[in-house]
Amino acid sequence: MKKSIQQESCTRAKVIAGAALCLLFVAGQPVQAAPGSRYTACASCSPKDLVWGEGEFDQVLLVTAPGDARNRHPQALPVDWLSQALAGLRLGNDTVPLLDENAAASLAQGLSKALAKADPRQDAVFLMTSKPGGGLLGTRLGNSGRAFVDEHGLNLIFGEAHVEFVGRYRATRMERPFDFGSRDKASTVTLAADHAVRRRKDWLIFPLAAAAAPESRAPALAPQAVERDERYYLAQEARLKGLKRLREQNLIDEQEYQAKRSEILKAW
Repeated sequence: MKKSIQQESCTRAKVIAGAALCLLFVAGQPVQAAPGSRYTACASCSPKDLVWGEGEFDQVLLVTAPGDARNRHPQALPVDWLSQALAGLRLGNDTVPLLDENAAASLAQGLSKALAKADPRQDAVFLMTSKPGGGLLGTRLGNSGRAFVDEHGLNLIFGEAHVEFVGRYRATRMERPFDFGSRDKASTVTLAADHAVRRRKDWLIFPLAAAAAPESRAPALAPQAVERDERYYLAQEARLKGLKRLREQNLIDEQEYQAKRSEILKAW
């Protein structure tokens, strides 16, 4: 009997020790998703709806537009112009950008690809994570919305902004569907941006220049956007440097590093 009690106590101690070690590992190490996996931001979407993806979370999908909406798609929008518009987004009266420069540049690539592929009955919806004012160690926050082009210009509607979800997902692996915003009902997000028309507190429109060539329908850059070219390339340079640091810290492997580096350089 005494030996049995000792064995049971030993077993319990091993279980407790194992659990403690597991918690220490989770707290001290990044949890990497399986290769090829992607966070399910849109519960009603299928894999074929995905047009662009970067990392585990960031994604742009094409979905059916609501009601009798007829967008002016497909639409070829320059990545640098989109990046400028996205980088200028702010939350309410906050002076901190809604998206950091890297996130704005990435989302610009995804939306450019999606809107060029979309038909008139489709909207582009997205989840984009960013670290506003944070750098590599900043908190990654989720931002979701939809984009489409109509006779007024590029429409951006945000359903959610600066959502902390990554930590909980890492701990539980439970996915949380995101709200991509609606034409019919305003979300709680309040947007602001220079050179944009406010249609609703969560809905901004960036007009397209009337002088754009009909075949491309590409918007001409506003006078203030000339300086954006330099900022855009500085942002790309920062992305490359950040990527290199991740490789040096062994947070990504060589294959992931080369693939991401190639993707960044292609955008130039």
